[in-house]
Amino acid sequence: MTFANPLGLLGLLSLPVILGIHLYHRRFPPLEIAGLHLWAVESEVRLAGRRRDRLPITLTLILELLAALFLTLIISQPRFGEVDSVTHLVAVLDDSASMSGGPPGEATFREQAIEELRQRMDEYGSDSVVTLIQSGARPVMLAGPAVPWSEAETRLSEWQPQATRHNFAPAWDLAQQVADQTGQLLFLTDHVPTTETNPAAMEIVSVGRKLENVAVTTAVWEFDAATGVGNVHLRLTNLGEEAADAQVTGRSGSTPIFEKAITIPAGGKSALNLTVPGGVGKLDIDVTSPRDGLVLDNRVQLIEPQVRTVGVAVELPEGPVLDLFRRSLQALPNVAVVSADAADLIVTTADRLPAAESNAWWLGIGPLNPSEAARKAAKNLIGPYVIEKENPLLDGVTLAGVIWAGVQPVTQEATPLISVGKTPLLAQLVGTRAAAYLLNIDLEQSSLSESPDWPILISNLIELRRSDLPGLNRWNYRLGEGVRFRLYNGLVDPAGESDPKTLTLVHEGGQRTLPRGSVIDILPPNTAGVYEIREGESTVGRFAVNFEDAEESNLKLLFPGGRQPAQPNPTALYQIDPKYSWILVAATFLTLVLLLLNWWVVKSPRTAA
Repeated sequence: MTFANPLGLLGLLSLPVILGIHLYHRRFPPLEIAGLHLWAVESEVRLAGRRRDRLPITLTLILELLAALFLTLIISQPRFGEVDSVTHLVAVLDDSASMSGGPPGEATFREQAIEELRQRMDEYGSDSVVTLIQSGARPVMLAGPAVPWSEAETRLSEWQPQATRHNFAPAWDLAQQVADQTGQLLFLTDHVPTTETNPAAMEIVSVGRKLENVAVTTAVWEFDAATGVGNVHLRLTNLGEEAADAQVTGRSGSTPIFEKAITIPAGGKSALNLTVPGGVGKLDIDVTSPRDGLVLDNRVQLIEPQVRTVGVAVELPEGPVLDLFRRSLQALPNVAVVSADAADLIVTTADRLPAAESNAWWLGIGPLNPSEAARKAAKNLIGPYVIEKENPLLDGVTLAGVIWAGVQPVTQEATPLISVGKTPLLAQLVGTRAAAYLLNIDLEQSSLSESPDWPILISNLIELRRSDLPGLNRWNYRLGEGVRFRLYNGLVDPAGESDPKTLTLVHEGGQRTLPRGSVIDILPPNTAGVYEIREGESTVGRFAVNFEDAEESNLKLLFPGGRQPAQPNPTALYQIDPKYSWILVAATFLTLVLLLLNWWVVKSPRTAA
């Protein structure tokens, strides 16, 4: 027996104190008499002092001793053996997609890992507790901390390994914090890490096996708005040591779209380009191959890309510059020339600054001052040009050999993107509601329009504006990629503050709320499938997330085995609430009963004989 509060045993000193009081205490029971005057002589009795008598065994003495004993036990909190200590297993589950694999027709590695857990908990006993941690870029506590196996086992149905290759260290660190000298550390995986970076007290058990596998490592769906036809590009990789025959099928719902048989050499790759009619919406692609070890990388879901047309309003005077812009826009896909009211991008002269409330992008073309005197005073420059390479607008722009003509002083507050010395040649205006660019140039005299940099610059501007349009800019992602999209045009929410609709992300029946804003960032999803973004009851867009990781699909390096902990954790036990706490409650109750009973005995009147 041990005591949680040993100092509470000092309460046992009250027992001899109670005995001493009863030994030396002389009681005079009350006597009821008819006439007090008959006892006048005996009304005052003087004694020589207290003397030790024989200890009277009375009901009061017994009640007080029992009450003091129970009170001492309650305060000291006795512990009997290890009935309030159990084994605590802290298990880290490898959430890599390869854990979903397994020999065809046999148990998967995930199922084998769960069976290993079940056997461990049977060995530790039914009273033991477990904490389950799921590895990943962001570790997840699947069950716990320190819950019974019955509860943890039900949570294991939610564990469906799909993660791409990742670092296990964050999950190991979390496991160490949870264990904290009172838990046994276990890592369940399908391969033993080659380097000993795991915690010294952690045991590693691998349930993997070397397997053949065929995987879809690239899936791209492109759509040509001019022809109304889509093209699906697939890359299939054979990650085995023998040639593999594969059957590739594509369906839209229950409608077959394509079917193709292909043979992939051992360790090789095969590319497929498949034509898909427009309007399909969603495409399910399945690859089947004998002796395939992983099903997850054989299935791809793709969402049909949407046409996002950029409306451009060109408000330039008739002349060579207007003709130049018209030709440039005609060479770009999905661009429409519209009026200024419906435009996403307005191209105009530099002296007409953008409207303060406009959400349309703006490009002002010089000369900044169209007067004859200002144009004559303008400078022609041949570099060297300072280019802000980190800005995507200038991706691929070199300006090699370009003569920049018609440069005038810039009076507006702007951030230079291309400059010579302190003179901005291309700048972004500061303080505008939408992106506004100022091109300090006279295109009629400059050689920029004749260089390869001109179509690159205009194409970059159009694509930047396209990516900033409301809605999704991409519809198909890989696991591990974040999703970003613009909810509405501009910075001000058109819904206002009166009744903003809730924005939710829906996937396989589950949903979570997204914060509203002009630009929405969704953390990388950890499950493959089709996701839908809803604003209230309406659908903003759908996107698909697929597993495409050749490194994780390689099952040739998996093998069973394990690694014992370098510093085994001694039989540290996890303290739980005492199972006999009801005894302390009962002792407290009995103590109160004994005190009340003692009070009743002492205070009860006695009649004289």
